[in-house]
Amino acid sequence: MPVGTHSWQASSPAWLSCLCCCGWGPSSIICPRIQCLALGLAEGTELYRPLRESHKVPGLLVLSYPTPLYFGTRGQFRRILEWHLRLGEGGQEAPKTDDPPDAVAEPVRVVVLDCSGVPFADAAGARDVVQLASRCRDAGIHLLLAQCNASVLGTLTQAGLLDRVSPEQLFVSVQDAAAYALETLELSGPKTCTVWV
Repeated sequence: MPVGTHSWQASSPAWLSCLCCCGWGPSSIICPRIQCLALGLAEGTELYRPLRESHKVPGLLVLSYPTPLYFGTRGQFRRILEWHLRLGEGGQEAPKTDDPPDAVAEPVRVVVLDCSGVPFADAAGARDVVQLASRCRDAGIHLLLAQCNASVLGTLTQAGLLDRVSPEQLFVSVQDAAAYALETLELSGPKTCTVWV
């Protein structure tokens, strides 16, 4: 069927999403458009909200990924997280951002992946998470997973996640993971030495 006979056009988000994640055309499958939100600490609370409503914590990146982790979204998942974590291949241009320069200058040392919106994962999606865990470890970034449901956690475990991260890196809530991350950042932060003259 020609593209013009569909109720959507080739420039629609579903078409672009499908082309980006799996390369299939409009007559094959429509993949969901993925939106990964960077979260920050809401003023006067311990809650993490979208950055428009909150502020960044230097060295800490909290990402909410509200989409299933399966073969149809795995390419987008990898690209989105690599972009946020600046894990792109050598020679690629750094992504442009509207963040102030001081926020961009602080490297990510701990990332919390909020899995509360991930209803299920298949083996292909789980392998992407395991590969992300390896890349984070190699880059010196601590990966923490928060709010994984039992089914998703089981699939991730079968894919070998616990070979890459310890059970101490799995948390019941984003707030617990962020509190642990802040403690980790304090402990591993730059050490200063005061010299009295």
